[in-house]
Amino acid sequence: MIRSLSPRATAPFTIAQAYASWGSALSFDDVPGDVVRDAHLRFLDSIGVALACFGEEFARAVVASLLAPGGRSTVIGSGVKFSEADAAFANGTFIHGLDFDDTHTTAIVHASACIVPTALGVGESVGASGQDVLTAAVLGWETVVRIGAAAAGRFHDRGFHASGVAGAFAAALVAGKLYGLNADQLTNALGIVGSQAAGIFEYLADGSWVKRIHPGWAAHCGIYAARMARAGFTGPKSVFEGRFGLYNTHVGEGNYDLDTAVAGLGSTWETPRISYKPYPCCHYNHAFLDCVANVQRDASLRTQDIARIICHISERQIPIVCEPVAAKLRPRTDYDAKFSLQFCVAAMLVHGRVDMMTFSEENLRSADILELAAKVEYRVDPASRFPATFPGRITVETVDGTTLEAAQDFNRGGPDLPIAAAEIEEKFRRNAALACSPEHVQKLLEAIERLDRLDDVRGLAPLLAVR
Repeated sequence: MIRSLSPRATAPFTIAQAYASWGSALSFDDVPGDVVRDAHLRFLDSIGVALACFGEEFARAVVASLLAPGGRSTVIGSGVKFSEADAAFANGTFIHGLDFDDTHTTAIVHASACIVPTALGVGESVGASGQDVLTAAVLGWETVVRIGAAAAGRFHDRGFHASGVAGAFAAALVAGKLYGLNADQLTNALGIVGSQAAGIFEYLADGSWVKRIHPGWAAHCGIYAARMARAGFTGPKSVFEGRFGLYNTHVGEGNYDLDTAVAGLGSTWETPRISYKPYPCCHYNHAFLDCVANVQRDASLRTQDIARIICHISERQIPIVCEPVAAKLRPRTDYDAKFSLQFCVAAMLVHGRVDMMTFSEENLRSADILELAAKVEYRVDPASRFPATFPGRITVETVDGTTLEAAQDFNRGGPDLPIAAAEIEEKFRRNAALACSPEHVQKLLEAIERLDRLDDVRGLAPLLAVR
């Protein structure tokens, strides 16, 4: 149990009650200006990535799986309206589908892929204002990163995808806030969603699509939990810290810090500390890719000069991006390749970039990339600060005996190595341009920039369709 955030209360609160108490009282005026500006950028980044993957095969399969249209919430790209839960499921899958969406490092949570589709889906359904949608989204971001950070990567160590697990709780708060739930109802929503939160890493076995749906399913679960709580359904108040609560069942006793789950709530704002992604692949690879780019630039390194590349990496990251070695050296699918450090490093060396085209069928079979990937090795780095940051360090040995080294302590796009708003806007333009005309992209960008001035977020909906 934890103490109430309210000085008027005398009884201790559970974590769920603390989130519900703070969340029910949160207003747009409580959110600092820099957090509001960052929130606009996160909606922009998320919608751009969703548009970029709308034509992908997995995205078409998701839309085909939805129930009949006729709701009030828009599926990004199609412009067709479904129920808020179905729309959020699709949009969350699209936002996460290219692994180009933001991540909080310590929590290792894809935050916006769970939060943005919930806020848009429910916001459009109820006709919420832009300020209400942004306020609910900030509530989601502030809680999802704390839920994940309390375990600091231990969900992943047990094979759970923290985005699908922690994201469902945050989505319940976002939806509940927009539905107008009170603190008791929000607490019940969190208790209810504890029996729905899910997501496992077995997709790594064959590179199949299923991880892509985890944030979308989290959004879907959160919306239904909020609706059930609104109708009077109850859930356990001790859903986080209880004997059979989230942390004891999914992480294990002694592997979490309950204080972190509520630390600084309402005073220390975590939303701007969520890292944007410069590359469309697993975030663990990013600093290594920057290291490769730096070596190529500074040493004029040619691929034919390379004898081997050693990546120094945290032991806890190895099962995700380095092993099993055979699958990482020859990825079977585009999603497999996104989670191969060997493939991504080799692609950066061969093409000088890692972008949307890196994971094409042609590149998956490229002899140049695969031969170089076979020269990429890894070593455990005992000095790694993972998961506080996602660092990278490489050693390149050339055929003439020269040794080149590069290191990057922080993943670019995060709070310690930020990228400018202009770069995030340019990323949006590139992604949205895969589906829309330049004129349409500009109109959408301007509409998202003035989201906090929309009286009704439904005014954004027509611009979310592909043009």
